[in-house]
Amino acid sequence: MVYLELKDKVAFVTGGGRGIGRETCILLAKQGAKVAVFSNKQTESEETASYISTELGGEAISLVGDVRKEDDVNKAVQETQEELGSIDILINNAGVMLLKPFHETTVEEWDFVQEVNIRGVYLCARAVVPQMKEKRDGVIINLSSIWGTKGGPDRSAYIASKYAVIGFSKALGEELKPDKIRVNAVCPGPVDTKMMEELAPDVDKENWLQPIDLANVIVDLCLPKMKAVTGTAIEAFGNGRPVNL
Repeated sequence: MVYLELKDKVAFVTGGGRGIGRETCILLAKQGAKVAVFSNKQTESEETASYISTELGGEAISLVGDVRKEDDVNKAVQETQEELGSIDILINNAGVMLLKPFHETTVEEWDFVQEVNIRGVYLCARAVVPQMKEKRDGVIINLSSIWGTKGGPDRSAYIASKYAVIGFSKALGEELKPDKIRVNAVCPGPVDTKMMEELAPDVDKENWLQPIDLANVIVDLCLPKMKAVTGTAIEAFGNGRPVNL
């Protein structure tokens, strides 16, 4: 008999239409969770939700919006509650990367990276935490980066935002311990995703991780057996290493 450790749990995944987010949605569904796939690209969100429904026989809905916009996030969370139920798991996966020297980075570019990578995490957590506190149960996983643990050239906006994700995760993890809500950050090393292909098409990706490798880490952290882990940052590095693109 196959035991589904997340059966009937409701998961809300940002950036769920492709890459790490898509694989995480699929793996959550395979563990029995009902999945809300939130993305700013409708076709990608619909495809992931459709795959879960038709290929896996799971339950999933497609949601479209911008994690930077409070109204979009609140609307998506409300729709998830109405269609799937109260949210048990939040995966803040949506993110952007900017490769540019600091002195060439515009204010608009800096703000955009911060708004997606940390404001989006804050808005989604803010929308979901009240229902988790009411149940005194929940899991929040925020995607940072190995660059959130170190310095490097040509990515000051990105590194600043990912450091912030780790700090936020540790702070929130401590604050929500009394409510039995676990909060952790995951810090991937190099991952072979569409975003990275667009940023660095010619870089040697030998030993890079695949999206499913990160999905395994993320979903494992959602399982009941991981109840001892909260308020920390997990480096998921594999054999890869950060590269100066």
